[in-house]
Amino acid sequence: MTYPCYTCGSYQPHRQPRDDRERDIIRKLANLQKPNAYVDDYWICGRTDFDCRNIRTALRVKPFDPPQKMPDPE
Repeated sequence: MTYPCYTCGSYQPHRQPRDDRERDIIRKLANLQKPNAYVDDYWICGRTDFDCRNIRTALRVKPFDPPQKMPDPE
């Protein structure tokens, strides 16, 4: 899916969480704002020429203040 990215400042491809590690990170962030948040409502910026990894929802460009990024894979 292509969504506007807050940190990139343009429309970029986004992807859903790929594995349990990413889902757990989003679950922890989302539950701080809204208990029982649905993790698959969150998308991660997939820009390839710039390592963004900004986390957003399909409906909100900036669901976290300050914006949150998916940490590098270990």
